[in-house]
Amino acid sequence: MALRLWTRKAICANTASRLADKMEQFAGIAMQNRTFFARRNSRALARLAAAALLLGSLALAGPFGGAAQAGESPWTRVGAASIRLVSTGPNSTGPTTPGEAPTAGDAALEIRLEDGWHTYWRFPGEAGIPTVADFSASSGLGSARLRFPVPERYSDPYATSIIYHDRIVLPIDLEPTPGETAPVLRAHVTFGICREICMPGEAQLELPLAEGGPDFAARQAISAARAALPRPQGEAPPRIAAIEREELAPAEGKAPEETLVITAELASPTDPVDLFAEGAQGSYNGVPVLLERDGTTARFTLPARGLASSDDGTRPLALTLVEGKAAVEHRSELPPAAN
Repeated sequence: MALRLWTRKAICANTASRLADKMEQFAGIAMQNRTFFARRNSRALARLAAAALLLGSLALAGPFGGAAQAGESPWTRVGAASIRLVSTGPNSTGPTTPGEAPTAGDAALEIRLEDGWHTYWRFPGEAGIPTVADFSASSGLGSARLRFPVPERYSDPYATSIIYHDRIVLPIDLEPTPGETAPVLRAHVTFGICREICMPGEAQLELPLAEGGPDFAARQAISAARAALPRPQGEAPPRIAAIEREELAPAEGKAPEETLVITAELASPTDPVDLFAEGAQGSYNGVPVLLERDGTTARFTLPARGLASSDDGTRPLALTLVEGKAAVEHRSELPPAAN
């Protein structure tokens, strides 16, 4: 397979090279008699230039433009989105014991969206469909977990959502089964695709993880996505400094509403800041709203309405604080809701 792949690439590249040489000769003749070519052969020259560009792009893209390479599953088209699995190929360190096969490398889920469309974070916010991947049908893997780089806030006249747009690479944490030499990653992915309208998306994807050679383009993309993952909060800013409960004065005829006031310590007085909140499974809470910012301190409000409770009555809350290009995650448990 690899031999056929490189043979096809070589044929395309060789054809493009020969055509480029002809283009250079053609351009030289044209320079000698510009008036003749401008008057009689401008269309032919344009067609030849277009053909050279097309064949050159095919040579760079690989055989037939859309065929899957080692380290990537075929693209699956879902409405305005295309989705696939990618991997770095087997670990480049190679076997540590004679006769031992290389282990699976890193992997990710890649989604590409048409202009103006978006999809959603693991928690969509006030409206939307969360991005979820089920890897239980995989073989040779002890576990696989989808990770989420920093998303964006998106507001329309109806709701505020947490989204991705354009191209998204979501890393996958893999734990191969000990001694397994041919793990296969299988994913059942559900997600939302929205512009003026929203539609659910679904795809079944499969990718052998121990086949082919290293895929450096995938390694670069996955490394960049991992660098964009929120890190656990530390003692240095940016960090969540406090979560306080307040009872807002109720509207006439309404019961008091519990609201969380979240204070963040920031590293810079000027970098943009945002905050996303995620409750336990089954939560339908909103997106925090910036109340005020004073230098390196920012305060957000979040109605506690919609935060689901765990079995012991506490309410898990995950906060993702974004400051400039840095992002941290803070997890806590709120006391049970007041009755």
